[in-house]
Amino acid sequence: MVTQDLQLVKQIFELLDAGIVDGYDSFCYEVTVSVGYMETVLTVEKEGVRVTDAETDYNGAIIYRLVKELRECATRRGENWNSFVMIYARGGEVKTKFDV
Repeated sequence: MVTQDLQLVKQIFELLDAGIVDGYDSFCYEVTVSVGYMETVLTVEKEGVRVTDAETDYNGAIIYRLVKELRECATRRGENWNSFVMIYARGGEVKTKFDV
């Protein structure tokens, strides 16, 4: 990833981090990008319980724009990923994995 990609990933992370209403110990954000839309799954773990319906307060349109921009940057470099996963546990590093 290049500097612009890192900034976009950071912005996505910050929206998710601030937008998980009841807090978390860790989360996994999965994104699949298609033409004109994207599918997402946010899995939140808190006190050993994992849920995919955690209450959130973030603007999905902003995340969509950031993901679209991230993918466009990758496409310009010849990297044609269709999905990615962002994983974070409190006190750890943000990990991302891009899949074709």
